[in-house]
Amino acid sequence: MHHLLRTLLLIGFSISVATAQNYSYKDFKTPTEGASEVVGGYANGCLLGAEKMAMSGPGFQLVRQSRQRHFGHPALVNYLKNVGLEREKRGKLLLVSDMSQPRGGRMHHSAHASHQNGLDVDIWLYEFTPEAFQESYIEGFGVPSVVDKAKGALNHHWREDYFHLFADIASFPEVDRVFINPVIKKELCNIDENADWQYKVRPWFGHDDHLHVRLQCPEGASDCMKQAAIPKVPGCNADLDNWIKDQSDVAINGPKKGSYQKPETPALHPRCQMLFEESI
Repeated sequence: MHHLLRTLLLIGFSISVATAQNYSYKDFKTPTEGASEVVGGYANGCLLGAEKMAMSGPGFQLVRQSRQRHFGHPALVNYLKNVGLEREKRGKLLLVSDMSQPRGGRMHHSAHASHQNGLDVDIWLYEFTPEAFQESYIEGFGVPSVVDKAKGALNHHWREDYFHLFADIASFPEVDRVFINPVIKKELCNIDENADWQYKVRPWFGHDDHLHVRLQCPEGASDCMKQAAIPKVPGCNADLDNWIKDQSDVAINGPKKGSYQKPETPALHPRCQMLFEESI
């Protein structure tokens, strides 16, 4: 089962989500009014009463602002501001990329399957000092991959200081998971296998130029679908080595024929369906 999942991920597998009739979440330009609520799952949900992240602040900078994907539940916005303060202490900027759309939901013409309920965020795996960051980088900077997938090794773009970025991001208790390329996870294990946040960092294909951070469902969010709890063990084991091997095999030989199976399209959460019915 794990091997099949890895193969699907490597060839671009994503979960498609049905929308009411032919409407799209990208058509919503503003959040709903009222209280903030996380509805449904990370890969099949929506966001009510979203909060828009400030374009910049102490220790953080939003990038790719033209996408209009910098909305989130207040728990996510507050978390990013707090991580920014930690980054500021180190003289660095937290580079915040995609969060969610104004009402969450599926992002069309995007590789994202998740980022739907306001609790996911992508962070660039790159560091600038506040003085070195230029406005042109917001839309035009290309973040380099730090992984040679065929070799199963880091390349010259990796910096050992990135370990502190993971520490700042994953140490907060509201963080549920941090997805990163298995080669990078392996290096984090080599630096400090016993870091108390290490268990939260999970291997996932892609994610060789950014981190994907996922928060826990906020307290009292009855319509938020939790993921199964992960064991509090570092994950620096043979299974991690298998992730790296699978990635190398596909990078060298390509995916095996017949390994892709199109998933069934899940139905929208009823409260997300209502967003489209109300807009008719």
